[in-house]
Amino acid sequence: MAAESVLNLAGLTRRFVSGGETIRVLDGLDLEVSAGERVAIMGASGSGKSTLLHLAAGMDRPDEGRVVVVGHDMAETPEPRRTRLRAAAIGLVFQDFNLIDSLTVAENIELPMWLNRRPIDDEATHRLTRELGIDGLLERLPGELSGGEQQRVAIARALIHEPRLLLADEPTGALDQVTAAGVLDLFDQVTAGRDCALVMVTHNPDAARICDRTLWLQQGRLEAG
Repeated sequence: MAAESVLNLAGLTRRFVSGGETIRVLDGLDLEVSAGERVAIMGASGSGKSTLLHLAAGMDRPDEGRVVVVGHDMAETPEPRRTRLRAAAIGLVFQDFNLIDSLTVAENIELPMWLNRRPIDDEATHRLTRELGIDGLLERLPGELSGGEQQRVAIARALIHEPRLLLADEPTGALDQVTAAGVLDLFDQVTAGRDCALVMVTHNPDAARICDRTLWLQQGRLEAG
C-alpha cells in the first residue's frame, strides 16, 4: 500500500518583479512528499528555497500551479480557513527561531495549542521537552537561553500539535558548527519517531544526512542530488 501523500506541489510557478524585470524564481516545479518521508532541499542563495517553503506553508500564493497539503489545495483555500489549516497541519521551524520574548519557554511551546483551541496537555509538553533536553528550562524566557536551546524550543513548538507536515527553513543557519550538529541529531531523533513529513531547506550538507532524499533547486526546478 502506497504511503499517503502529505505534500504535493504541481507545476508550481512564482514570479517577482525587480527593477522592471520579471524574475521567474520557480518554474513549473513538482514535488511530492509522503507521510514519514524526510526531504532536504539545497541550492544557492537566491535560488528560491525560502519562496518554495512559504508556498508550501500557504504563506504565499503561486502564480501558477497547485499546493496540496493533506488533501487541501492551499492556493485555492481562502483565508481564514487557510490559516486554520496551517495551524492544525503544519509545523514551522525558522533559522531565527521566531520565539516570543515575553512568553516563557512553556508558553512558546504551547502556543500552537492555544491557536488551535486545543486543551494543553502538560504531560505531552513534558514528554517532548524531555526528549529535546529542555525540560528544565520551561519557566525561563527566550532571552535567557543559548542559540541551541532556543532552536530546541522552536522544534518543540513545531511538533507539539502533532502536525502532518514539518517545514524547516535553515534550522541550523544561526548556530555554530558544534551546536548545529547537536541540534541536527535531536532533530533526527524526534522526527524519525513521528509519522509526519519533513521538508528542510538548508545550506548545510550535514543537515541533509538525516533525510531520505536530497534535492537541488536550480533554475526554478528540483533535481535529485
